[in-house]
Amino acid sequence: MVRCLCLSLVVVLALPVSSAAVQVTTLGGNKVDIFSRGELLDVVALLQAAGAKVGFSAASGSYVASREANEVHFTPGGSLAVINGELASLPGPVRTLEGRVVATVETASALLKPLGLRLLSGPGGLTLLPLGAVPVVEASLRTSGDSATLLLSGFEERPQVRVEVDGVRLVFAEAVQLASTPRSDGVLAGVQVQERELRFLLAAGWQVTGSEFADNPLRLTVNLVRQAPATPRAATRTQPLVVLDPGHGGDDEGAKGPSGVLEKNLTLTLSRRVAGYLQRAGVAVRLTREGDEALGLADRVAVANRLQADCFVSIHVNAATARGARGAETYFMSAEPSDSEAAQAAARENAPAGPVQLILWELAHVANLEASSRLALELQTRLNQLSGIRDRGVKQAPFAVLTGATMPAVLVEVGFLSNPEEEVRLSSPAEQERLAATLAEGILAFLRNRPSPPPNP
Repeated sequence: MVRCLCLSLVVVLALPVSSAAVQVTTLGGNKVDIFSRGELLDVVALLQAAGAKVGFSAASGSYVASREANEVHFTPGGSLAVINGELASLPGPVRTLEGRVVATVETASALLKPLGLRLLSGPGGLTLLPLGAVPVVEASLRTSGDSATLLLSGFEERPQVRVEVDGVRLVFAEAVQLASTPRSDGVLAGVQVQERELRFLLAAGWQVTGSEFADNPLRLTVNLVRQAPATPRAATRTQPLVVLDPGHGGDDEGAKGPSGVLEKNLTLTLSRRVAGYLQRAGVAVRLTREGDEALGLADRVAVANRLQADCFVSIHVNAATARGARGAETYFMSAEPSDSEAAQAAARENAPAGPVQLILWELAHVANLEASSRLALELQTRLNQLSGIRDRGVKQAPFAVLTGATMPAVLVEVGFLSNPEEEVRLSSPAEQERLAATLAEGILAFLRNRPSPPPNP
């Protein structure tokens, strides 16, 4: 039976060019010091600590590591190995240094894999696991006033990050375990572990503002912030608030242009530019996502509802089977699509959420139907005036991202990424500035022309 060996990495700080001791702790508690220099480790000592038998052939100048019925031959100075009789390439060379055979962690991992082992890196060290064993995710929480950071490590492949209204969900390609539940510090309300998913629930008042991955070792940082308690708008806000929704994100790439331009990247860039114009005009702006993270369609409009926004604009880039399709179009919510093209657009954008539930729309959105149509018309009229964009009109369709909005809400498709010419145009920073200014002008015109609210009783 394959045994699991745990390694902890302890770097003895000295001069930048000096050697460091890597302490390897086996499952039985024995400790072995392994030579290291920078990113290089003594692979022979590492293989031996993993339980492999390592031999050297003076005639060929090569090493052979064997474990159970598997063998790996490698030669210092090269990036090739013979694995069970077949030639294979390594991620990097094996080399000699101060009389030792060394390689990077990535190359060491490639030598271990044929022997039935894998090597995980984390801030606290290295971990050897049998292939197929469930990886153990380390999670810790750091807090500082009204901000906090959730740190996760111990996995080989990037999980999907799905930001939810009450927390964040990580979806892995395989089953995982959580080493221990991080302390809550008033930030976390709980942690759920289910097969391939880890879900971190946030305490009231906390929300996710972004997430980012770092490599060498692979780890994930989730940024959190505590919001002030919601109070009536009249008492807390003197400027209008617009929520911009950059479509798609994370593993949901959206449309993809002929040369590889992704909708999720364009919508985020464009939303940031629109936000800049609105803020300079004295309008408060909030983006539903600040980076390349996944966010559920229902969670996007929930952000606007929670903030009591004055309007919600979801920004997208269109796609069609006809490569010549071009132009912008703006949608507002309806239970029935206005035409077959509107139905197809809604089906494409709704794909991540499945069937649209219209109960919330019936309750919340009808009161804003006329205002949503005016917002859509303000945007579409200005988009029509941009050179090279043909009017595709204001349309209605049952978009999941608009379901349940308690304020005027629209979805705008700024062009067709499937059209090679429009892909080039939409990728241009100058054109993005023009589009952003046009969208901001439409939103500002809508805000200026809103009916005055009735006086407080």
